[in-house]
Amino acid sequence: MKEYSETVKARMISRLLRPHGVSAAALSKESGISQPTLSRWLKGAATIEPVASKRKRGIGANGQTATEEVSSITRAVRRTGANKLAVVQRASGLEGEALGAFLRHEGVHLAELEEWRKLAEDALSGAKRHSPSKELRRLKAELARKEKALVETAVLLVLKKKVEAIWGDGDDDTDSRSDG
Repeated sequence: MKEYSETVKARMISRLLRPHGVSAAALSKESGISQPTLSRWLKGAATIEPVASKRKRGIGANGQTATEEVSSITRAVRRTGANKLAVVQRASGLEGEALGAFLRHEGVHLAELEEWRKLAEDALSGAKRHSPSKELRRLKAELARKEKALVETAVLLVLKKKVEAIWGDGDDDTDSRSDG
């Protein structure tokens, strides 16, 4: 198996994780690195600890080295609640370009920041939120109820057709008057 440097791995991972990044299959064709290898690197990206180097290596379009890009990506993947709250606090006084630069540095999208801010406000205000598991259980119960009703309706239709086949449609040709 061919060995790749950490810089190459970091560059490939950053290309896969960009907002409109390429797929592992497309990057494989472009780079010559097998798709399973790229997928394995991507899967391990959340757990790798990139080695910080003092010297500059291949600066990317965003002004970061490939190692710095992966570092910010892995930092974003491993955020705890306290980390998220700290980012919300530090971003609270920023606007415009300063906020954009801060978010890029932290590897956070504005939508994520807004979500974290809302979660923090809800937690501090004591607002109750439905947990995903409760919502999922509620939806599953509703689906089961509707499936049961659908099955009952199907059974009733089948029975109706059988009754009509056995007894007829109720319109018989007999005359109600008797021939005396």
